[in-house]
Amino acid sequence: MIQLNNKDVMLKQKILLGIGFLGIFFSHQGIGILAIPYYQMTLGVDPFFLALAIKAPVFVASFISPLVGYWSDKLQTPYGRRRPFLFVFPWLSCIVFGFIWMVPIHWAQTYQLYYFSFMALLFYAFNACWTLPMKCLAYEASNNYHERTKVMAFVTYFLKLGGITYHWIFPLAKLSIFGGVVLGMQYVGWGVAIVCLGCFGMLPALFLKERDYKKTEVNKNLPLLSSLNAIIKNKNMKILLILIAVQLTVGSFAASMDYYVLVYYMNDGNILAGATSKGILSSSYAIAGIAAIYVLTSLSTRIGKVNTLKWSYRVTIIGGFAKWFIYQPGNDWWLVLDAILCCSIWASIGVIVSSMIADQIDADEVANKVRREGLFASLQYWIIAIASTIAMIGSGLTLNLIGFDALLGINQSPTSLLLMRVILVSGTIISAVVGYFFISKYSLDEEAFEKIKHQLAEKHSPTP
Repeated sequence: MIQLNNKDVMLKQKILLGIGFLGIFFSHQGIGILAIPYYQMTLGVDPFFLALAIKAPVFVASFISPLVGYWSDKLQTPYGRRRPFLFVFPWLSCIVFGFIWMVPIHWAQTYQLYYFSFMALLFYAFNACWTLPMKCLAYEASNNYHERTKVMAFVTYFLKLGGITYHWIFPLAKLSIFGGVVLGMQYVGWGVAIVCLGCFGMLPALFLKERDYKKTEVNKNLPLLSSLNAIIKNKNMKILLILIAVQLTVGSFAASMDYYVLVYYMNDGNILAGATSKGILSSSYAIAGIAAIYVLTSLSTRIGKVNTLKWSYRVTIIGGFAKWFIYQPGNDWWLVLDAILCCSIWASIGVIVSSMIADQIDADEVANKVRREGLFASLQYWIIAIASTIAMIGSGLTLNLIGFDALLGINQSPTSLLLMRVILVSGTIISAVVGYFFISKYSLDEEAFEKIKHQLAEKHSPTP
């Protein structure tokens, strides 16, 4: 059994955490990446109602995340606080995910949406019960200012590995060996469920042992709302949550247009060709993101986390303007340039901002004498859920408002296609500008953190 420690984290620990985060990636992205081409583009479900059916369950399930974080902070078992959640809930998520793609195709669209919404609600409720404890294991892996950035960078490599592959899942389901896209979706859906959710989600629980916090107060009697209020009052934590919210609302809303631009503007309504272009784009983002993680980690060590984020935002602004010229018919391989210019901010949210949240957990322990990774992780999860819900529902509503109709195929209106491109460009730029403004207000640097670390070291040192 491998013990999570507070110094340099062993490679085996990082790999196990990375596998768990790969499971988190597919749990967060799997439904969206398959539901849009299958439920909407194949079965013809309305884009707004499908977006509502995808994200409303995320929004509803997100309200249990503070409870999950609170319970996992308080739980005391021989197996630790987090691991019991990882033994059970990945497999419950696995079962529900597999059934999502078993919807009868002869049903009316209304009943297909009801079926999808119910299954999605179950899935995201179970999902919160294991992804939050998994993130807590990463936050607990080290209390070193730069080492925890390296840990978050390492697990983000696995997220990028998921990014290389996940947009090829639907083209895989359309292969002729499955005898049609319906059977293909069922086979591929269950494969993703069993391997990427069940197995990847449980594996860290089998081989990782949590850090021992015998000297840390868990404070089981502290009310949930009081705990959340204390965290939210933290100015730096509010800034980090704003950065996440802005990127995952405005940035994701803009990014949601790329699939439609690829299919209906660059590939004349050919869904398979557009999915292939999307595969090129997503794989490019993942590969460029891997390089960006290394650069970000190195920069963070040299110039600090705040300055590294500022540079990410600057490059993203340039990339936002470049999108107008990149997303043109026949420019499939120019999509690689989009990935190079715009990947760093997404990697920064996963690596740098997550590392800064771990710093705030330590600052909170010094200020409030209580250790509560679960609640910090749950707030992050809650903001991500709400922001992504707003982005996707806003995307579906906007597509309807600008006149998009999947049944028109190649015959989309020129105004609709133009507005898709405008949103793709302007949203990228706006999210970066707003993010740059807020990160300039962040105040916890390495020097201040060293004082916090010293106080924690004294607290956790053995009593003579």
